[in-house]
Amino acid sequence: MSVLTVTAPGLRDGWLAALAELFPVPAGYRDERVDRFGALDILRCGEDLLAELLAAGLPHSGPPGAELFDRYDLFNLALHSGSGTSAPETGIRFALRWMGRDPGTWFADRTWDLSVDLSCPLDGGCEADPTWETSRPEPEAFGGRLLSLTTGPAGSAFTARVATRGERRELRSERLREIVSEYDGARWVRLPVELQSRPELVLPYGIAPCISVSLDLAAKCRAAGFEARTRRGWILGMLDLAHAWLEVVDSDGEVKVVDPVFAGLADHADAPHPLFREACAGSRFNRLLPSSREADQPLFRHRCGGADRTPVSRTTVRTAPSTEGA
Repeated sequence: MSVLTVTAPGLRDGWLAALAELFPVPAGYRDERVDRFGALDILRCGEDLLAELLAAGLPHSGPPGAELFDRYDLFNLALHSGSGTSAPETGIRFALRWMGRDPGTWFADRTWDLSVDLSCPLDGGCEADPTWETSRPEPEAFGGRLLSLTTGPAGSAFTARVATRGERRELRSERLREIVSEYDGARWVRLPVELQSRPELVLPYGIAPCISVSLDLAAKCRAAGFEARTRRGWILGMLDLAHAWLEVVDSDGEVKVVDPVFAGLADHADAPHPLFREACAGSRFNRLLPSSREADQPLFRHRCGGADRTPVSRTTVRTAPSTEGA
């Protein structure tokens, strides 16, 4: 564990400001399993500042010294703290360094190896009659190819090699651009999937998780007369990050990918390219891997003991050798 001692007043103020703006995961969706040791590993703020955050209202349960926290609360607090040293900030900044590269690299053909392993969330393992379901990657939806797919035992895992392809496009319709601009300034956060599927519970607070934004965008586009669908998939090159976005038929008849959340992620990158945000309004990036699922449909399902359970997923993504001519 890396723990830094924070003494600069500006850093302290940043943490307290982030806490004041934190959208705590509400009751019914909270899962307070992260202990004090784990919290310090995520926040990397030091014991003294953690005590100050607790005194200022950082949500938790348990007695002093044995507090338990929700992992989404900790992630979002750290991401917007401005400390520059928390685990979410350093991890996201590293994963998004491609946003500063030449735009041509965002759309070039690429090949990736993707593996997903699912496990039961129950501490003692699966109960009776377990079943698993994994969503199949569909790179062909964006002009790519599924080069190989191997499914693990009982459907609880898969490995795939995929070729992805991007394409630079832009929104033509002024009405669509007006709708997308409604999300300017919203803060990206991570929240439980079940909560994200209720956009009316989160969007009024100025936050923008991808599933909520996709569902809300689709409803507004359809109300304005545009054919639209949401899609669930993965951002390749980021650690275990499922994603959701909108696909809408523009006034020129072309399907455009609209992803204001992706544009907002650039806030957490070092020196993103000045054209990146604009590219998020219409373009297909080679780092987006579609599935067949809509935004509010889970990528993975698990059932055991007669009950549906959200499986724990471990996703590994690596750049693979070129398959030109394969």
